[in-house]
Amino acid sequence: MSYAACMRTDRPDGLYTTVVCTRSGEALGLVYSSKESVVAALACARGVYYSRSRKGLWRKGDTSGHYQILHRLDVDCDGDALRFTVTQRGDADEAAFCHLHTLTCWGPPRGVRHLEGTLSQRLKNAPEGSYTKRLFDDEALLRDKLVEEAQELSEATEKSDVAGELADVIYFAMVRAVKAGVSIDDAVAELDLRTRKVTRRKGDSKAFRIQAGNEILNKNKDSDM
Repeated sequence: MSYAACMRTDRPDGLYTTVVCTRSGEALGLVYSSKESVVAALACARGVYYSRSRKGLWRKGDTSGHYQILHRLDVDCDGDALRFTVTQRGDADEAAFCHLHTLTCWGPPRGVRHLEGTLSQRLKNAPEGSYTKRLFDDEALLRDKLVEEAQELSEATEKSDVAGELADVIYFAMVRAVKAGVSIDDAVAELDLRTRKVTRRKGDSKAFRIQAGNEILNKNKDSDM
């Protein structure tokens, strides 16, 4: 209760406006918290809020199965609003925060999160002739495309070209990640861990990796001739 004692609210009902976000900062929805719900959330490491309609604690997912793993809880600069950082879990089809069965209360996700969802569906049930399915099934092809697109990104100079090549690299990297069961949030968590490291590696290039990459690129050039 000591954490909750640091919060304040000017709402007549004594509740705290609460934004629920993914580890990469995407807003899933807006809910409300009480001091009791905050204590309960911290105690069970789950998304627990205050339901104004039920007039009591609401542990997200107990009925729907779309529960949340709580990673951190932050108070805003004024001390009167909260942010829950969570991993949204769900059924076999899709994790959904919203009662309309979408990840967010603002509809389906966009950008990289949308790509991740599409790739996850392709891994389970790809349509006939799917290129993504081909990448999932052919490890050598996926490896070659990652190397090829990374080289093209490194050589791009115009802003539009860099953006296009970056999009290509993200696509192939996400195929690799989804196949391995790694999510965007897993990568964000790893980045957060690295920011807390006291020592850093030199970061020099690895000659044997460069040689291996060149061999892949030269092989691809020969096959195109």
